[in-house]
Amino acid sequence: MIKNFLFFAFVSLITIQATAQVFNTAKTLKKGTFSVGVEPMIIASGADDFLLFGHAGYGLTSGIDLGFKFGVLGSTSYVGGDVEFGINKNFSFSAGAHTYGDFGLDATFLGTYELAKNVNLFGGLDADVNFGGNVYFPVWIPLGCEIELNKSMAFVFEASIGVYDSAPHMFGGGVNFYF
Repeated sequence: MIKNFLFFAFVSLITIQATAQVFNTAKTLKKGTFSVGVEPMIIASGADDFLLFGHAGYGLTSGIDLGFKFGVLGSTSYVGGDVEFGINKNFSFSAGAHTYGDFGLDATFLGTYELAKNVNLFGGLDADVNFGGNVYFPVWIPLGCEIELNKSMAFVFEASIGVYDSAPHMFGGGVNFYF
């Protein structure tokens, strides 16, 4: 048990991710597999109080997938995409771009730990480079849990903790479907 706790703590501290609204573990989609998800998110600080995110993904090859996300119902819509590269079974890196008022580039490093057969904990580091009137660098530490109900469906819960004032704290949860 202590070994498991130390591993997860280590993963949480070393993983840094460059996009908020991760809604994903470090496991990449298998070649030809699709995912679709929905995630209501509460923003604890910042301009908006709530966003409803839609997520979609496609497995390009073994260890590489594409991800798309959009957020609505806030004062500004969010649209983004990324490419995720599986480093190994438990770690991945993704890079992408988004628009949310300003255009930005994203980078994320995630680690996943299988707590039980159908329960995965994930953590990492999420960072953006946003280009507006001023260039700014919000950074989050996403921590979450994925609960697989079956091969086709999973619940995902996530907290993205802002490291700097430019990164609001966000809390969300939703469902992913795989086919």
